[in-house]
Amino acid sequence: MNTHYVIRPSKHYLIKLFSSVVTVLMLSSLALSQPMYRTFSQYDLGEKRAKPMKAVATKACFVFRNSSPMDLTTVNGLYARFNSTILSISSSSGFPQFLVNAKSRIIEASGASIPPGDSVVFCATFAKKSPGTQVEYWWWTVDGERFTARNNSLQPTSDQRIFTSINGGNVRDYIYKSVITQPTGLVLGLPTDTPRVGWLRFMKADRKYFPHTDESRCLDKILTPSGIRQRFRGEVRNPHVKRHNNHLVGELHALKLAVYANDRGVTEPLDETLLGDLLYDDLDNLSDPYNGKTIRQIIALADSALTYCSHFQPSFYAEIDSCINRINTAFGGAYNVISSTPYLIAGTRSITDVPFLHLNPGVARPQTRFVGYDPSDLEPTKFEVQQNYPNPFNPITTIDFSLIEPAIVSLQVYNLLGQEVATLLDRSELEDGEHSVDFVSGDLPSGVYLYKLTAVGVDGSKELYQLVKRMLLLK
Repeated sequence: MNTHYVIRPSKHYLIKLFSSVVTVLMLSSLALSQPMYRTFSQYDLGEKRAKPMKAVATKACFVFRNSSPMDLTTVNGLYARFNSTILSISSSSGFPQFLVNAKSRIIEASGASIPPGDSVVFCATFAKKSPGTQVEYWWWTVDGERFTARNNSLQPTSDQRIFTSINGGNVRDYIYKSVITQPTGLVLGLPTDTPRVGWLRFMKADRKYFPHTDESRCLDKILTPSGIRQRFRGEVRNPHVKRHNNHLVGELHALKLAVYANDRGVTEPLDETLLGDLLYDDLDNLSDPYNGKTIRQIIALADSALTYCSHFQPSFYAEIDSCINRINTAFGGAYNVISSTPYLIAGTRSITDVPFLHLNPGVARPQTRFVGYDPSDLEPTKFEVQQNYPNPFNPITTIDFSLIEPAIVSLQVYNLLGQEVATLLDRSELEDGEHSVDFVSGDLPSGVYLYKLTAVGVDGSKELYQLVKRMLLLK
């Protein structure tokens, strides 16, 4: 059995040691309190929605308390064995040295002074796919040597499942269905009565909004359904990338979705400075024109630039696009879901890891915000064809429909005499889920038309669904 001798230091040394310990603990506490944020990539938002989620890991936190008698030396290390493999460590209470061994179940931490009566918090992601992660046994160490008795079993203060099977497509569809309000939608640019300018309004989820790859610029020209490129004049609804390809549009769209999601409690953090209220301040580039602005202010400036082409220099668009892209990539990464009811997407990176973004002391911390949600809500439960919109229309309208299983789909348009005037889908094999098809009237005269959707099994053996609906063309 090891014998430990206690040497009582001088009063002056104790004061100096206490000051150092307080500083370390304050820094550790500050590091632990920094929130994690989540942003989106426009390339991720253009993905096809993944299948429903499944749990792949858990995130658990543990509090280790130094309960040694008050006259014992401060400990500076921790040894603990868990009942599940450690995948990653998100918080180590300021320990500068950290070893993980024995099939990634044991941690050996050192280098942080923990006085008697104080505690440290350890958080990590574990391979266990359901709640039940715990410490099997642990003890404190001093200079690498075991110092206290073995403590058996420590339960976590939090133990949350993590789901990773969603992607940007799931996020895009959920935000548009459950966060974006109707009939306002999501607007890029500024709605205005000013002639010969325009803006975009997105009302529904569609992967064809992303990604944009062409040069960054204002909303200058839009491709019409007839294939003519003309100046923006007023509002354009739900345009696909092929009609106006503009990298700034894609980046701004992605950032607005991230801000909307955090405002409504769909992404972490829930009780800190909101993503939109973070301050942009690059201390390594004091001449950065966006220093001192919040993310919301940068968004507002980009909206103005998209609509008012003549008020901004051509070089401005690449500049603000670079700034917004920098924000979008700051908190990117895998889409980990902490909770599905309510829906909550985990943050990917601490604010301390992004040197050009900072918490905003001038903005009040929000109340905790949750949006009730079940992932199955996004999966269609029946074959369905929606009424076309807009209706009446001229010259273009959109037809939405849902498939509960893969099918071979045909979609035709007829006049009231029963003559086929357009074929929108001709035995196209489609995946299950929601789909949209645009119909351009071309030279057709005003009047009532019928659209008919037929879905058959992928092997062609049986008809799954058929429906006919009316629409009105007014020229």
